[in-house]
Amino acid sequence: MISDTFLLPPRIHNSTGEERKVGFEIEFSGLKIGQIVEIIEDLYGGEREEITPYKVKVRETAHGTFSVVLDFRFLKEELLKEELQELGFSDEEDLKFIRRIEELIAALSETVVPYEIATPPILITRLGVLDVLEERLRQAGAQGTDASVVYAFGLHINPEVPSFEAEELLRYFKAFLVMYEWLVYVNRTDILRRITPYIRPFEKEYVAMVLEPGYQPDLPNFIDDYLIFNPTRNRPLDMLPLFKYLDAAKVEAAIDDPRISARPTFHYRLPDCRIDREVHNIAHAWNGWVEVEKLAEDPARLERYAAAYLAYLEDPFALFEEAWAQRVERMLKDGD
Repeated sequence: MISDTFLLPPRIHNSTGEERKVGFEIEFSGLKIGQIVEIIEDLYGGEREEITPYKVKVRETAHGTFSVVLDFRFLKEELLKEELQELGFSDEEDLKFIRRIEELIAALSETVVPYEIATPPILITRLGVLDVLEERLRQAGAQGTDASVVYAFGLHINPEVPSFEAEELLRYFKAFLVMYEWLVYVNRTDILRRITPYIRPFEKEYVAMVLEPGYQPDLPNFIDDYLIFNPTRNRPLDMLPLFKYLDAAKVEAAIDDPRISARPTFHYRLPDCRIDREVHNIAHAWNGWVEVEKLAEDPARLERYAAAYLAYLEDPFALFEEAWAQRVERMLKDGD
């Protein structure tokens, strides 16, 4: 049973001694953008800035800048306006016409396209400030993944990395690979999200290569190998924002995708948004990630788990044995 309160990982501070921060991206439907912005302002203060009617920033809150956006690419990135302006639509009447088209797209999209709140990076010891946001959104009628068979809303978590050393980053990545099946199990990840391309698991060949005890690359080779096997953002743990932060030229040469933003964080994409069903959905999702960090900071236990998982992956009769997720659950309970 995962705790209802935000747990702390073993590493509170980064390599420079500053407290680590965590950002969250919360996808949901059921509310209008004005309602969402008012809730944020009421809870945390700040000043709103309307970028478009479907993208608003709330700046200078008690924790930083919140962004609220209808997560539809044409509106989020103003692509429609850009395309039409390239065709010569540019005067005031044209722009009004473009805005009306955007409004129509938004009206048609709001039932199946989520709004997304991107929180500012929040100090790791103060994540509890999100409890009240989650509660207010739920009370106002926010709907998550379970509200419709067509919803596939995610709850993305962006923990600041504790270090940029290759050996430490690799430990955290290995810990995630070992814990992946357990995370799917404990999060009850929605089948629709699992069959869509957005969180496709890492290929077995790559997992086996990384978990081999002799795999100890330096940072450039770690990034190279990742890019060869994973030229996509659509992984349950997307390492591209971090690798772009560390070596933008290398990532951009391998993947032409402007959506990849450089950040000194892991980008954990697996959890569903169940804001309307689970009272502590954000905390539950975060606490699953904490188990990954706990394993990463226990090298001896990580080595045991990795060896056991490799044996499991190579066992032709594994389907007839105890599932890996249940085995991890048992090992966690036993403190093994």
